[in-house]
Amino acid sequence: MTAAFKPYVRIVEQPASKAMRFRYECEGRSGGSILGANSTSVNKTYPSIEIVGYAGDAVVIISCVTKDSPYCPHPHKLIGTDCQHGVCKKVFNTEQMPLAFKNLSVQYVKKKNIESALKEREAMRIDPFRTGFNHRSKTSAIDLYSLRLCFQVFIDDKKGGFTNPLNPVVSEPIYEKKAMSELEICRVCSCTASVDGGTENILLCEKIVKDDILIRFYEKKNDQIIWEDYGSFEITDVHKQTAIAFTTPPYRIKNITEPVEVFIQLKRPSDGLLSEPVPFRYSPSISDDEQLKRKIDSSSRKFLRMQELQQHKNQLNISGIKQESENVQSPYQPCTSSMHNRSFQQGSERSKAHVDQYNNPNVGTHLATEYGFKTNQNLQMPYSYNIIN
Repeated sequence: MTAAFKPYVRIVEQPASKAMRFRYECEGRSGGSILGANSTSVNKTYPSIEIVGYAGDAVVIISCVTKDSPYCPHPHKLIGTDCQHGVCKKVFNTEQMPLAFKNLSVQYVKKKNIESALKEREAMRIDPFRTGFNHRSKTSAIDLYSLRLCFQVFIDDKKGGFTNPLNPVVSEPIYEKKAMSELEICRVCSCTASVDGGTENILLCEKIVKDDILIRFYEKKNDQIIWEDYGSFEITDVHKQTAIAFTTPPYRIKNITEPVEVFIQLKRPSDGLLSEPVPFRYSPSISDDEQLKRKIDSSSRKFLRMQELQQHKNQLNISGIKQESENVQSPYQPCTSSMHNRSFQQGSERSKAHVDQYNNPNVGTHLATEYGFKTNQNLQMPYSYNIIN
């Protein structure tokens, strides 16, 4: 015995992957409608659904939910035909399928109005996946530049109402243009890697969507792409939407003997946009013995450099000591006084003194004034006295 078949909702036409403007309330509906993924300038298409396994009347409710699972109610509103209070509601018959929504636009809700917008949604009991509304107090965790459309379909219960819900389905992400800026590589920390791949690296870039970005490696010859591969990283390796920690893919040839020039660039899968390429180089593989030798050589160079620095430091210390010793003055300063501290015993006989002129014997002797000598010139040390009786 097989279980009874249950009808389900299928999205026939996804929203366009190209970013669109989320319009502020003051702008009205000047932003235009959400286009379909296959829309062209000649033939415009729109998001469309159909019900599989059911014929008759039904009601569809379309609301905005967060891009990441679990899909919580998103504060942004839908405006257009059949829309009220940020939600679209339409009664239709399966004969109209696939049912296209030609007049839907996204209205941007400012951060300060997030809580009130979600309270309004809660009052309407629009919570497709029953996740609750606790996230309204964590406004910083809500991405205001991306969302998904959620389609809730209720089929006729044959009792005058639409109380039979089908499982809700969500569309592919819709991005605001601010989040989908032009791709640009600002810097790659190292533009070389081994042909073996697995080299860790960091790429700095302009703001990106962390789950809608790839790091593409490729090689050209005669204007033809002869090889391409992609760097490896997880969503958690994207920091602040401006830096990616990744590992390089292996090069197509392992036994190269000379470096090979390739290119690296960012790629956005949702719309295929590519950044300007940056040159990148693959180097020949290094054997374990060669790696060990390089480590030893590096350690030796470091040791020799440390020795040189120590010798230089010692030389500076020695020269400093010499200079300091030359600048030290003797504690015995030459006398420049007029010998007022020296005296001779006065006796019956005249004492005669002879001063040895050490520095300049031609200069006359000058003694203290109390002995009747001139004092217009100081004595120069060293000197000696010869006392004559």
